[in-house]
Amino acid sequence: MGASVCVMTRRLVLLGDVVNSRQVDDREQFGRRLADACAAVTDAHSDAFDAPLEPLKGVDEVGGVLTDPAVLYDVLDGLRDRLHPQELRVAVAAGEVDVGADTGEVARMDGPAFHRADELLADLAGSPLRVALDLDAAPLDAAIADEVNLLFRLKAGWTDHQRRVVDAYRSAGSQSAAAADIGVSQAAVSQALSRAEYATVREIETRLRRTLRAV
Repeated sequence: MGASVCVMTRRLVLLGDVVNSRQVDDREQFGRRLADACAAVTDAHSDAFDAPLEPLKGVDEVGGVLTDPAVLYDVLDGLRDRLHPQELRVAVAAGEVDVGADTGEVARMDGPAFHRADELLADLAGSPLRVALDLDAAPLDAAIADEVNLLFRLKAGWTDHQRRVVDAYRSAGSQSAAAADIGVSQAAVSQALSRAEYATVREIETRLRRTLRAV
């Protein structure tokens, strides 16, 4: 009888838990939002996932496994944006997945990377921060996580109008086109982008994506 072979695969394990999930008024409705957010983010970056994002334990947790750190910020920001104003704590750890690595289902996977992500997520429970990373690139990991946390903190302060204008501007590509799309003046778009400090946010995001491509 031949010896069993243990397949060791290095991946990025993403685990998240919904902040104050027990205080969600309509858990069934939020559960649909959470599932839709996971599906939309996975679809937008499908080539980067080994196991798609999906809710775990009802509406309290999410999980997924990625193969490419280059899209990590966009994945995290996509979840944040789609779940707003509900917040999500997220931990991402690079390492080995040695159980269920070929299943494509995060619920059937396990390994050292999952254990490390669990540790990071537990550390976040008593912290004001929302993101923790161990990409096996210390001390850069902490710097990247801090950058993401600061960006998310700034975005949390955007008004609904600013969020709407930013979304329109990103989609349309110009202030005039964004103004036409949402039925306001170009001056109103310019003012909202300025108050949201969007030019600064966009520049930092661009640099952050460049950093993640090099990790």
